[in-house]
Amino acid sequence: MPSHVLCCLSFFFSVSLPSDLLVALACGLSAAFLLLLLFGLSVYLLWRKRRTQTFYRGLIPATPTIPRCITPVLQTSQSSTYGSHGSGDVPFIVPPRFKRAPQLNDKKEESNSAEQWDLNPDLHSQRGSLTVGSWFPLGSIRPDLYQLPEEPSEWALPDGSAVRLWFALRYQQDKEQLVVSLLRAANLPTQCQRNITLVKLQLLPSDDRRHRQAKARRKGCHPQFNDTFVFQVSNSCVDQCSLNMSLFTVDHQKKHHLMGQILIPLICSELKEAAGKVQWRDLDNESDQPLSKNGDIQVSLNYNQSLHRLTVVVLRARGLQCCSEAAVCAKVCLKIHTQVVRNKWTTVAKGNSPSFNEKLTFRLLPMQLDTACLSLQIQQPSTEKPVLLAIVVIGPFMYARGRELEHWNDMVSKPQELVRQWHPLGSADTVQGPQ
Repeated sequence: MPSHVLCCLSFFFSVSLPSDLLVALACGLSAAFLLLLLFGLSVYLLWRKRRTQTFYRGLIPATPTIPRCITPVLQTSQSSTYGSHGSGDVPFIVPPRFKRAPQLNDKKEESNSAEQWDLNPDLHSQRGSLTVGSWFPLGSIRPDLYQLPEEPSEWALPDGSAVRLWFALRYQQDKEQLVVSLLRAANLPTQCQRNITLVKLQLLPSDDRRHRQAKARRKGCHPQFNDTFVFQVSNSCVDQCSLNMSLFTVDHQKKHHLMGQILIPLICSELKEAAGKVQWRDLDNESDQPLSKNGDIQVSLNYNQSLHRLTVVVLRARGLQCCSEAAVCAKVCLKIHTQVVRNKWTTVAKGNSPSFNEKLTFRLLPMQLDTACLSLQIQQPSTEKPVLLAIVVIGPFMYARGRELEHWNDMVSKPQELVRQWHPLGSADTVQGPQ
């Protein structure tokens, strides 16, 4: 250190200064040193930041080089294999930055985007992760996905005072089960609005006479059930069975009033075609016609021409000339000309208004429809000889007239329906025929 500097320092320290002044001087020097250090650090950071921005600005071009209607994707070379030749260079481009136009031009951009969307149908199939502007209309709503299905025509109310019942049938052959879905009823009389509505389902003929019962979920003229029932039916016996559904209303005194019933013959081919489809039938109520002298019988007929099968369903009888505890049965005879081809009997029921609900089938060729007839006899079975109570003949013009002839013609003209009708019974001494 030079001699003159040492002399100055020795002179400075040789001067006697107060202690307070020395402390203030030391603090001022320390603060000045810290301020200089912070200023230098700030200048260094600003210089480093500007250098970095200048470096990246040279890589990204000021104007995009990719057309507006082409989706920017990473371009790779298919011929080059990464790392196979020792070079790890992968060609790529950095996607450009897109600036949003002013708000005044939003409508013009939307119209241009819509035109580009219509002129470029290929954009519908593109699903890239990089999309520009409004090429893909995100968040658009498809109204067809939110439209509620209209009520089918099957829900239409019946005309007049008929009561209609909606249901669906499905037969599962692998499980040998008949699934019955009871949906709703409509057009009940106004006096039944406050009553409970019940539907009793029964499979006929069956050794198990117990029925299944469905209760309406709400009261009124249009009750809804939405219940499902399963019946165990083997594949070999399904064609010989019928489904009976009876609708009752229960008043405040818990009395059941029958509104009507439906009898549906079970045919495998028809069950496959209408599997799970909604069907409807109008209930068959009591006939308004007065009782005949010997009573009446209610019968349903159906003829399947492809299977050569005549189906006869004996439902019930009323007003029979017998005591209320007498046992009766119905005998059905198929005749061709005057020859009896086949006889079948129903099960025995008691009372002067018995309910049979039994299905009987016969084989009949289409060419024999004009020469065949059905003879229905109400008998009292006994050990020696059955007692004939009443009889009715249903057939073509050769054998019947009036209501019996009309029933036979309706059966032939409506092969897809089970035609039901009441018939007056004749006395046992006379056999009905053409008059």
